[in-house]
Amino acid sequence: MRSVNFLKRLFGRSDDEESGPDLPISLDVEQRRAQLLRLERALDALVGAMKEDQSRLRNPGWRERVAEYGRLAGEAMTQRKSELARDRMLDLAFEVRPVFTGPIPPELEAVGPLQDEVMAAADALREVLPGERDAS
Repeated sequence: MRSVNFLKRLFGRSDDEESGPDLPISLDVEQRRAQLLRLERALDALVGAMKEDQSRLRNPGWRERVAEYGRLAGEAMTQRKSELARDRMLDLAFEVRPVFTGPIPPELEAVGPLQDEVMAAADALREVLPGERDAS
């Protein structure tokens, strides 16, 4: 049931609305640009922290993850500077994934708060903001 409620919010429906066509959403452009900037900065900070551990950069998987976060930060910047589209923002938000899905190794504890901020910024993009529903 939780996933159904998540999908309702994602497509702009309230919990009491029946299924039907997706409700039109008029983006709050200024707020969304601020959210994209937050995500961009969070990803940049995470990339910076991940690059500090030179021994891990020899690991191809770690390097690939650093490159992925750098690409996502670039995409957030590109979207922020162009005409906003909800579907593109959602695609970006769903591409973001945590560095660690389990416990963070003690030597990488500094990555934890940065990872949390990245995921919170991505989650914020998924939510329909107050005032974004079209009143028609």
